[in-house]
This record gives sequence, structure tokens and C-alpha cells, in this order.
Amino acid sequence: MTVDEGEQARYVVVGLRRGLAILNMFRRDRRVVTVPEMTAALGLPRATAFRLAYTLERDGYLQRVPDSPAFRLGPKTLLLGFDYLHTTEVVACGRDALTALRDRTGFSTHMCVRDGTEIVYVFTASSHHRMRGDIPVGTRYPCHAVASGRALLFDMTKAGIKDLYRGVSLAAFSPQTPTTVDALWSRIERERKLGYAWHRSGFVSGIVSLSAPVRDSGGAIVAAINISDSETVLKDIETVRDQVLSTAAEVSARLGWRG
Repeated sequence: MTVDEGEQARYVVVGLRRGLAILNMFRRDRRVVTVPEMTAALGLPRATAFRLAYTLERDGYLQRVPDSPAFRLGPKTLLLGFDYLHTTEVVACGRDALTALRDRTGFSTHMCVRDGTEIVYVFTASSHHRMRGDIPVGTRYPCHAVASGRALLFDMTKAGIKDLYRGVSLAAFSPQTPTTVDALWSRIERERKLGYAWHRSGFVSGIVSLSAPVRDSGGAIVAAINISDSETVLKDIETVRDQVLSTAAEVSARLGWRG
């Protein structure tokens, strides 16, 4: 640890960090968590885990599951998420453009941001004519396996990709999925030259998706937009490619990018 890191560590509130770690245990596929699970996952004494969960419950960030010792996320957590979405500039700048893209094409449109090696969906404009292709806000997918995730990695160097995925297994979801850093880098290089990433049945069988990055005023990639639907209706990406690219450029311009 450097001197600066040691100095910064003095300001870290351990109890707060532990409470946030408990909230981070909840996922779409893990809606309830027990105190013993908190203890095991975070290496905390059972009494400490219980006090943290009790405090989060009292303040509305957790709720006790009826007739169960388990906890689920409370309304305060949901409100924080909605407040984040309503105050985040990139979502505010992209909402109308993505809705218009959905209306012009008839296909579902989305916006996502990167959180480590995952993408998080922060906006969805669902197709009017079908349910398949809908992705709820808050859904997480692995970057390496989906078009939007790779679009969000377009600005990274190979060394940066290696650092990001050090110790991380790249799971295969289809024969198209890159399962090594070298394979992922090769895919990113090819797609970056195109200006967009896409796949057909690359993550969910039968779903086609095309994604382009969104840049802020400094040129950094801050989000990705995508269009997706069943391959039975979205048969040719050429029909939507230019519209997705122009929408990404429109949102980037609203964020101040002049590239």
C-alpha cells in the first residue's frame, strides 16, 4: 500500500462498506438472502451480520420475508435506483431518442452502462408488437457475451482488457461466445472497426441484437444503446444499422460530444 492509499484508507467507514456489501449480494437470480449467507459470503461474525441487516431493515433498505428468516430488498433501495435513473444525464439524454428509434423500427431499444465485467440495463423502450426481446431495467449480462458489453469495451486497450478480466472466467453462452481474453480482444477489434457490435443467437437463442457506443463531451464511452428482437422479425441488421448508429451519435451530441 502506498502512502496515499494508506492516507485514503483512514477515511473508509468499514461498517458502511459492510452494509453496502450486503446490498450487493442481491441479484435478479438471488432475491432473498439469509443472515447465515451474509456471514459466509462476507466473512462476518453472525452477530455483526444480523446487526447490519437489522439496521438496513429499520431504515427501509431491506425487508423481512414473511414467515421466513430471510431478507429481500426494501423500497428505499428501489427509490434510490429510480432516482439514479431520473438524474443520470446519459439516460435523460437518451430516453427520447431511444423511444423514437423504437417507434420508427418497431423493435425494442435499450441503453446500458458498464459495471466492471457486466452491463446494467438503465433504460428500455419495449416493442409494441411482441414481448420477446424485452429486458427489464436493472438486468445484468456479462460484457464479453453480448453486443452492448463489447461496444462498451471499444475504447479499452488489450492490456486494459487483460487487467479487467484477470482472474475472471469468460463463460460460454453459445458457440459464438469468446471464452479467452485473446478471443474477446479479436472480436472487439473487428467490431470496433465497424463502429458497432452485433450477434445473432449469440446470448439468447433466436434473438438478434445490434449495439453502438455513446460518448460524453470528452469522447469517453459512457453507455451503449442497442436494438433487439426475434430473428423472425429482425431478419437483416442492415435495415437498422444506420438508424442505431445515428441514434448513438444523436445521444452523444446531446452529451456534448463533437467528434
